[in-house]
Amino acid sequence: LRVCLYTTVQTGRYDPGMSDETRRVIKDTSLPGGHERRSPDPAQWVNRSMLYYVGKAPGPYRPGPEFFDLANEVVPSKQTLNGYDELYVIYQAVRNVAELHGACAEVGVYRGGSAYFTASAFEAMGLSPEFHAFDTFAGHPTVTDHDPGHEIGRFADTSYEAVKAYLARFPNVTVHHGDVTKLLPSVADSAYRLVNLDTDLYESTLACLRYFGPRMSPGGVVIVADYSAGKCPGVMEATTEYLQDAPERFQAWDQRTESLVLVKRATR
Repeated sequence: LRVCLYTTVQTGRYDPGMSDETRRVIKDTSLPGGHERRSPDPAQWVNRSMLYYVGKAPGPYRPGPEFFDLANEVVPSKQTLNGYDELYVIYQAVRNVAELHGACAEVGVYRGGSAYFTASAFEAMGLSPEFHAFDTFAGHPTVTDHDPGHEIGRFADTSYEAVKAYLARFPNVTVHHGDVTKLLPSVADSAYRLVNLDTDLYESTLACLRYFGPRMSPGGVVIVADYSAGKCPGVMEATTEYLQDAPERFQAWDQRTESLVLVKRATR
């Protein structure tokens, strides 16, 4: 029996040097009127604050110092656009797929920060699964009518050479340069335990789900970034379309961090 526990964390005021007496993350009341503890409005859940103990005994399923040590390698340096809450979703996924068979992949690595974090999280567990990292390194290659507000070339402030050098400390990571929809057919066929999709766009999200979905190991996790982001409506449209028609069956977990987590069901 595999138990997958997912949650979110509000960490904007976390100080890794805080004393034991002040080791709670301060309640965030940035939303108008603060937060209702049990608001019936899902919009209030996205940044709903949670009190996390991050001192000596944070609890086995709460973000502790070992998580922040890894996250602080990539967040302050802006190697990733992900916040601590989004990285904690990845961190939990890594822990839950550790014993599974298969490779890992990230599509839309940008400057490489979240791929670095993911590889580091596996490394901290003594694991180094095959890891494929994809990006055009020239921004969006194409956009469709499903992607209003996006333009070709967005997120081009990165480079293949810089990201390849940045991830070079992980010999298990292969950086693929180009449009993922054209690269996937040339990648050696493999089972996958963890896939992180962060392309922002309808066409590439749908293509990746159709490619990786059948290849996910039972219990494997697909993280669909920006699933509920208003700026990326094509991601939700592509994910909904895939799940409606896919022969594979997935559990779907809405993380309230704008990501959707899909867990591959075991076949009967």
